[in-house]
Amino acid sequence: MAMFHSTEYTYPLNTEPAFSTYRVCEPTADDASVSQAAQHLARNVRLLRTVRGWSQETLALNAGLDRTFVGAVERAERNVTLATAEKLANAFDLSVADLLAAQSSEVLVKAMKAEDGV
Repeated sequence: MAMFHSTEYTYPLNTEPAFSTYRVCEPTADDASVSQAAQHLARNVRLLRTVRGWSQETLALNAGLDRTFVGAVERAERNVTLATAEKLANAFDLSVADLLAAQSSEVLVKAMKAEDGV
């Protein structure tokens, strides 16, 4: 079972208040049973879902997946197929490459906002 830690992300906004802070739980990097790719995907999915203000159920509906499966992906408990990664990326209006990238969370949120025209 994956271990988790809590991380805060702060992003500049184009509206008041000027910044928004999100606290998300992420898989602990030193857990050898979880691949780095699964950890990046888990972090990115949870962060993007939180930034959008979506519940796991809303994301699951938008991606055509089961809510419990989305939760397992966010906890890095499931390996996903490319088809599932594509469903998740499409739900966020991102490319699969952006969703799976090991980039900083700030870059990921900017990519999401650029796709939304914000």
